[in-house]
Amino acid sequence: MRKPVLLAAACTAMLVAPTIIAVPAVAAVEEPVSPIVRPTVIGDMPTQYPYQPELRVFPDDPDDASIARGVMPYDEIAPTLNTYMALGDRVSTQIIGQSEMGKDIYLVTVTAPESAEETAQQTLWRHTVKYDPASAATDDALQAGYKIPLWFNANIHGNEWEGTDATLNYIEELATSTDPEIIDLLDTHRLYFTVTNNPDGRALGQRATANGYDANRDAITGATVEAAIIRDLSAVLQPTYFIDLHGYTGILQIEPCGPPHGENYEYDLFLPHAYATALEIEERVVDAAIEGNPLSADGGIRIPYRDIRSGWDDWPPIFMPQYVAYQGAITNTVELPLGRSGDQPARAAVNIEVAELVIDTVSDYVQDHGDALLANQIEIFERGLTGAPSVEIPADIAPEDLPADVPTEWTEIWDDTDVYVADYPRAYVLPQGQGQRSDSDAQTLVQQLLVHGIEVDRLTAPLTVDDVTYAAGSYYVDMHQPVRGLANVLLADGTDISERVPSMYDVSAWSLSLLWGADVDAIGTTGDAAPTTAVEPVVEAPLTGSVDLSASYLAFDAAGVADYQAVNQLLGEGIALSQLPDGTVLLRRSDAADVAASAIAEIYGVDFRADDGLALRDGDAIALSAVRVAYVDNHEDRDALTKLGFTDLMPVSRASLTSGEASLNNVDLLWVGGNLSFNSSQESGRAAVQAYLDTGKPVIGHGSSAASFATDFGLVDLSTSTGTRRSNGIVSVETTPGGILSAHPVDTAFAYPAAWFTELGDGMTVERTYAADPLVAGHWSDSTGGSQADAAGHASEVSTITAAGNRVFLFGTSPTFRNHPVGAFSDIARAVFWATSSESTLPPPFTAEDLTPEARGEVDAPEEITVGDDAVIEVGSGMDGTRVSAFLFPATADPGTATLRVAAVAGESASLGDALVEGTAFTVTVPADVTPDAYRLAVFDDADSLLGWDEVQVLAAPTPTPTPTPEPTTSVEPTPTATAEPTGALPATGGGDSGGLWVGALAMILAGAAATAIARARMRTRE
Repeated sequence: MRKPVLLAAACTAMLVAPTIIAVPAVAAVEEPVSPIVRPTVIGDMPTQYPYQPELRVFPDDPDDASIARGVMPYDEIAPTLNTYMALGDRVSTQIIGQSEMGKDIYLVTVTAPESAEETAQQTLWRHTVKYDPASAATDDALQAGYKIPLWFNANIHGNEWEGTDATLNYIEELATSTDPEIIDLLDTHRLYFTVTNNPDGRALGQRATANGYDANRDAITGATVEAAIIRDLSAVLQPTYFIDLHGYTGILQIEPCGPPHGENYEYDLFLPHAYATALEIEERVVDAAIEGNPLSADGGIRIPYRDIRSGWDDWPPIFMPQYVAYQGAITNTVELPLGRSGDQPARAAVNIEVAELVIDTVSDYVQDHGDALLANQIEIFERGLTGAPSVEIPADIAPEDLPADVPTEWTEIWDDTDVYVADYPRAYVLPQGQGQRSDSDAQTLVQQLLVHGIEVDRLTAPLTVDDVTYAAGSYYVDMHQPVRGLANVLLADGTDISERVPSMYDVSAWSLSLLWGADVDAIGTTGDAAPTTAVEPVVEAPLTGSVDLSASYLAFDAAGVADYQAVNQLLGEGIALSQLPDGTVLLRRSDAADVAASAIAEIYGVDFRADDGLALRDGDAIALSAVRVAYVDNHEDRDALTKLGFTDLMPVSRASLTSGEASLNNVDLLWVGGNLSFNSSQESGRAAVQAYLDTGKPVIGHGSSAASFATDFGLVDLSTSTGTRRSNGIVSVETTPGGILSAHPVDTAFAYPAAWFTELGDGMTVERTYAADPLVAGHWSDSTGGSQADAAGHASEVSTITAAGNRVFLFGTSPTFRNHPVGAFSDIARAVFWATSSESTLPPPFTAEDLTPEARGEVDAPEEITVGDDAVIEVGSGMDGTRVSAFLFPATADPGTATLRVAAVAGESASLGDALVEGTAFTVTVPADVTPDAYRLAVFDDADSLLGWDEVQVLAAPTPTPTPTPEPTTSVEPTPTATAEPTGALPATGGGDSGGLWVGALAMILAGAAATAIARARMRTRE
């Protein structure tokens, strides 16, 4: 049953007669198709060793690209591992997840057998190493009995195959060897192997995962399950050494890296053993003289720390070895020599032999230096827990400056270009409420910290630091914790290193604080005392929302990603939405809307507040609608749009549009995130795009490709410039007030490289500009026309509306880059909804302003109506059988004026309920709680259109005349009569006619049943 929406005071009068309300179906609101934070993917670890389940065997795949390379195809890995487990009690295998295409990903553990008690003891010792390192350092039993863990990861790049074969060969050797050295290794160590980290890429013969990402750039984002597995295992295995097997560089290459070095590593503990291991590998490989294995001109291998002093760095934590190092591990990336040309099987055989030698050498190094490696790991965790300052290695460090047991070879190379240190704060605070751009974005960021194993607390009382007060409920990251290096590398702003190094291998900035949409404050320095103890640990940070149903409209602020996910869910439920210029989203309450809002509050953490809807009367609201997006086939754009809830997506390309395989006929928006230029043989594709544009439909894109497309098709009048090649980082931006991005704006963005727009023609609008000093963190080298100074002050985002009506929005930043700058996703949603918006059709609230003389219609009401009495309202002919609603508006507001609110003392707007017109009239009853006064009685039809109104005077109900109390008389025993009750009948008590009571009771039961049904329906939406 639909009812007109009124501008009422706090509450609307209840209907006089009980009404049975149909219980709405439970809303089909769903969890995000693709969550922003990829949850922990691995399950419980074995409780004793060996752990030897029978692994499922996958069907033979004759198209597996491994076959042509001459290496083991994926479908043979499980049978091989089953065979190894059957050889004895040393080899254990567990499935730690599935790839994007559903292939099992295996973790193999090789160690001497352990009872349940022994495995529990190893787990306890591992926990002690991290969380009580001071005790671990002095625990003789731990020092003697803890099995030093080392870990080999293979095949994270799918078409770099040989690491898998080499690890399988080494596992077989460990499983069968009678060598006393091997037996000792297994007694005192656990060796872990992820034998193929990217099985889809292995079979497909591609570097990337099946969903298009380079998993070895995804350690901190989690766009791939393959990367999330390494993320999760790193904390569980806590290795002292980690090797990642790759290829191909023409010559065997073993890290450590050249500068710049990550600021947050304990490099004085990391580098000595990392470089010493590389030197031992070099010596072993040279001595082995493997036929077909190329060596350098001076007869060695390549070690970036020694041989590549720029361009192969360990600055970002996006690579697996650089990420795992934050768990106290020494790590090396191994690049096998021979690539994909020539005799594939022969080249693979050489690489496998080289890789086996690398694995064996690392195992020997760990066996020989296990005590020192464990001491290093303990010290790293101890520095974190105690808040020790970052250790700066002097540029002129000499061997004699080091303790006696520390390798010294690295000191010959170290100089001032290698010196990087971190300034750790005492804590980070993520405000909730005041001071926070988006509570839900902050909660999402906390979820991301938790899956990385960062300890997060919640304030249980307000905290004031430097005149800033953080409300209870705000999140608090104490930087005195074991993995403080990882916490800081994720949360710190980063550094502008443009003048320190000439070039970078990959990204140079990644801060979650600046790129994930939340406000994060760093407070104090690492040596400060903790500013508060009023905290509680956070183990999860679910999005938490609420719904206030005390008014006729619901409203929420669309600030964060979860808010726009909620918008798309509501639109999918068929709920009409309008958005105000300040970002507020409005919806009109209905049974379906209430149920959907309840489910969305629980899943997406949206706070729906009660709203009077008055802003809809201003005419500035836009209607939001579900959008079908055609995107230039790009996995980053696809996933960013999907994560926002735009799931009706269609990939297009020059080829598919030219062939007719893809059509833009039923598309609402064209998203250009890649090359969509057409050559002379693709005229039909160009014509298809032009036909789409001729309909006036919108285009959104990012980067120089989108700008070129928009210019080529005559959509924009501008010039585009881009930053120096490979320059990238976090940039400072300034949003135009009142523009498309002005509601809940961010002040930083990611760019790789930055693009900016100049020479803007008529009709072009600047939505955002680069700041005067644009680079906050990263590497942006100077070049002619592409320097930071060239971008400063110029437009980073622009929009326009063409003469044909096309709405065009261009990003000069990189809002979908590897799906990492989550804070930019909200900007994407704002641009999409602006480009596809129309005039709001959400009915505004009716007020006295609507009751003009011209709107009186044929409604005729009695001049006076008494509270509690029925009143017959005439509506004219042609209305028989129509359901209508009647409302009382206080008459204190002059009809035709803009007076929208009235004082409560003058009476409140009140519902008289709905009724069915019989003939030309219907009957209503004035509720008992209506204040006697002058009103305008308005009548609306079932479509909420005003039929008319009339003036009435509501009179108070007459005061009942008290009945005199009779004088008491002497009781006389009644005399039975001949009309006694029939045999078996119950005597009547309390009065001669109980029909009225039964009717009242029935009405109460029916009303209660309806309320219960509604409550249960709403409960089901929360289950």
